[in-house]
Amino acid sequence: MSHREGLKPIAELLKVDERNLAFVRFDSETNDYQPLTLEDHHADIEQYHLEDYVPEDIATQYDIARNLYLYSWFEYRFYNVAESKALTVLELALKHRIGEQPLKAYIKQRQQAHKKTTGKKLSLNRGLKVLMEYCRDHKLVNNQGFSAWQRSGKQKAYIKAEEEQRQWAIDEMERTGKDEIILPDINIEDIPPDPDYNHVQHLVDNTNTLRNTYAHGTTMLYENVLYTFEMASEFVNQVYRANRSNSDFQAKNESKGLTNQ
Repeated sequence: MSHREGLKPIAELLKVDERNLAFVRFDSETNDYQPLTLEDHHADIEQYHLEDYVPEDIATQYDIARNLYLYSWFEYRFYNVAESKALTVLELALKHRIGEQPLKAYIKQRQQAHKKTTGKKLSLNRGLKVLMEYCRDHKLVNNQGFSAWQRSGKQKAYIKAEEEQRQWAIDEMERTGKDEIILPDINIEDIPPDPDYNHVQHLVDNTNTLRNTYAHGTTMLYENVLYTFEMASEFVNQVYRANRSNSDFQAKNESKGLTNQ
C-alpha cells in the first residue's frame, strides 16, 4: 500500500494539515488545554525575525524560511524544508558578514598555527562550522545573546527534577503495587545560567551536523523546528549588530581623522 501523499488537490490547498491538530497549548484564561490555532502558529514564527540592520537580501531569504514554516500549517512536511532553509540562510548571512578575504586569512592563520604546533596539515573548508568558529574567535557572538543560554539553568534543573520524579514514581509503584501514579506539575523558579556552560561552542559543535544532514538528503519529519529559527535569528542579529557597532565606531574615528592601522 502506497503512503505517498501526492500533489494536493486544489480544494484542499488551504485546508489545515490534520497532523497539526494533534497539538494543544495551555490557555491560562480557561485554565485548560486548547487545540493549536493558525493564530498561535503565526505568532510562534513571527517572533523570530531579523533586525532592520541586517541586509535586505539576507532578510528576504530568511523570510522565505519563515513563510515555509507558516505554510506548514497546511502542509506538515514543510516544517523540515523550513528548517533546512533557515540553516542555509544562516550560512549565507555569515559568509556575507565576514567576507571572502577575512575568512581566507583566518583559515590560513589557523592552518599555519596548527602546522607549527603539530607538524601536520589542517584541512578546513569554508562551510558553516568554520564560519561559526570565525564568529566565535572574533567575538561577534556571545552566550548572553542567546535565549537558550539564558534558559539553560532552569532547563537543567527541570530535567533533573523530572528524572527524580520519574524514579520516585517507579519506586512507589513497585512498593505499592499500583499500576499508575498521577504526578504533579513540576514548577521551577528562574535559575541563572551555568557560567561554565559555553552555548556558543555547543552551537559550533552541533549546528553543522544538522545542516549537512539536510544537504545530503534526509526523510526526517518533525514539527519542533522553532529552536532552529530562534538560534539562527539570534546568531545573525548578533553578528550584524557587531558589524553595525564597528561601522559606527569607524565612522566616528574617520570623522576625527583617525583610521585603523
